[in-house]
Amino acid sequence: MDHLDYDEAVAAQPARLKQSAVSVRHALDTIDLSPWRQGNLAVVSMGASSHAAHALVHRLARHGRRVSNVDASELLALGRRDLADAYVFVSESGRSRETVEAARLVGGARLGLTNDANAPLGEVVDAIVDLGHGRDSRVYSVGYTATLQAFGLLATAIDGVREESDTLPELVARTLENSAQQARDLAEAWKDVTSIDFVGAGVARASAAEGALLIRESTRITATAYETYQYLHGPMESLTSTRACVLFGDDRELRLAGYLTEAGIPATVITTESRPNAITIPKTTGISQAVLEILPVQLLAGELAKLFGLDINDFLFTQADTKIAPD
Repeated sequence: MDHLDYDEAVAAQPARLKQSAVSVRHALDTIDLSPWRQGNLAVVSMGASSHAAHALVHRLARHGRRVSNVDASELLALGRRDLADAYVFVSESGRSRETVEAARLVGGARLGLTNDANAPLGEVVDAIVDLGHGRDSRVYSVGYTATLQAFGLLATAIDGVREESDTLPELVARTLENSAQQARDLAEAWKDVTSIDFVGAGVARASAAEGALLIRESTRITATAYETYQYLHGPMESLTSTRACVLFGDDRELRLAGYLTEAGIPATVITTESRPNAITIPKTTGISQAVLEILPVQLLAGELAKLFGLDINDFLFTQADTKIAPD
């Protein structure tokens, strides 16, 4: 598959999100969503899509929906056809092997979300939502944020609760511009760290999970994701002056960031508040907030890769069995 250069893809996100929103809205307007408006709903995916799904699950559950985030591989291991009443299967490429096989396994209504409606996922679901964002970088950037945006639109279409920003592409452009120098400065300050923990709660659990994956893929620094309050119950004890922490949020995360900084830990918080050692992003609502939260990490990953002399567009290890090959 032909991929965009990483920096090019990150910079293109405002325009690509506008493009994708048109495609997603058109699909949602033409699909009868009644099967996905009732009963237990499972969001099934792998990799970055499963991280984004944390945001969709949190958003729907806050408004009363019974919903769960399920790894496609776990669904296959269970061998359950009846885990939920309806499903959303997510694969940006449409070729994630486990996701396609899980969609083939289950009963119940199956909605697919992909950037390639003609890929194998489209053959095993009942309806398809085409992200329509065009090419992505090999380390997902626009594919991830477009998936989040689509989740926000899908949530509104399912439950009628409108939370998403109508100006998300403009907010993305502003966040990328305002965070660029901070990302460069942080990369320089953190070029000798040996690990980075990513911490967030609610919708920001998606940001923590995806942030850790981004850093692992692009810089080969050890990175791990935690829910905020779980992090307080022991995991943070391994932090040192060479083990850093990125927090997302405006609540307990702010106090924790200040505490860690005072203790000599390299720490920053991505927040809507203006604080020392913070990367401040615009305040919005719903899943749109998770889109903005990941942008400084995308920039940080690119800057660290440059400092380390790594080609962010290439992977060290290639797995032959994670994607279904084109015919």
